[in-house]
Amino acid sequence: MDCEPHQTNEVDHQGSSDRVEDYEEEEDSEEDKEEEGDAYDDDDDDHDDDEEKEGGGVVEASRNDQSITVTLTDPQVLDCMICYNPLTIPVFQCVNEHLTCSSCCRKLGNKCPFCHSPIGSYRCRAIEKVLQSIQVTCENTRYGCTKTMSYRLKYIHEKFCNHAPCSCPLSSSDNCHFVGSQEQLNKHFSDSHNNSAVQFQYNKVSHITLRINDKFLVLQEEIEGVLFILNNRSEKKLGNVISVSCIGPTWMSSHFYDIVARSEETPLRFQCYADCIQNQMDKPPSIAFLLVPSKSFGCCGQLKLDLCIWRCGSSPPELIQAVKV
Repeated sequence: MDCEPHQTNEVDHQGSSDRVEDYEEEEDSEEDKEEEGDAYDDDDDDHDDDEEKEGGGVVEASRNDQSITVTLTDPQVLDCMICYNPLTIPVFQCVNEHLTCSSCCRKLGNKCPFCHSPIGSYRCRAIEKVLQSIQVTCENTRYGCTKTMSYRLKYIHEKFCNHAPCSCPLSSSDNCHFVGSQEQLNKHFSDSHNNSAVQFQYNKVSHITLRINDKFLVLQEEIEGVLFILNNRSEKKLGNVISVSCIGPTWMSSHFYDIVARSEETPLRFQCYADCIQNQMDKPPSIAFLLVPSKSFGCCGQLKLDLCIWRCGSSPPELIQAVKV
């Protein structure tokens, strides 16, 4: 049965495409900074341009396009001593060799905060060459990410990495310690916990029975295998707080869902976007939820729910019309 909601609430929702575009724009801006840094150069710029070479390996070892692999035991040496963000070209140093990024140099009025010497006239060519040549891998390599990038872009990439680690939702109840990317987790759950999830299909109503003492139910989409959590938390003197979360990287677009709690009294309806979580146990309770009085569970302690989850990127026609207005 297709789901046809009659009421919506306004939600500030931003798609993953906007966030990825922000990542790409930030990467472009960093490249612009490097180009701008060349304007700070002194008289030996032409000589340095002949020596510098954009890194093709981890660290440039010779002029024969060979590379070596090194282990950086203290990655913080490549961070700005002021803002603690990865250093970007140009890198400036004072006479006592204290380093700052160009952004902090301007904010400090070209005065070293450690020794109060002037800073901003001399660049640290050695560190700049390291920054140009060094390539690092994503921390999610073990979960399938094959991306390599310059150190200055590592944090940005990992913030939007598709292979961010997600934990099995049965870690507490079944003592399952599996951790993997969203795709790996979906396959793991289908193979190892096939009978532990309520199956459903996008854009269709599923009829679910929730017991009053159930802390959560695992939902799995039949075709794509995406996992969701139907959260149920008891609040004394108020009732039960019910919400839906999607297991996946936190930057991903949320799925819109519509849930109706049916009891002998008036049905309660709630519509919202599902939070994206990577670890169910570490996620704080959602600030958007359906509050159901405890008496709605009846004498048997069960509550009938009609739940519809929309495919990512699609929403009910009435919601789309409301957003346009």
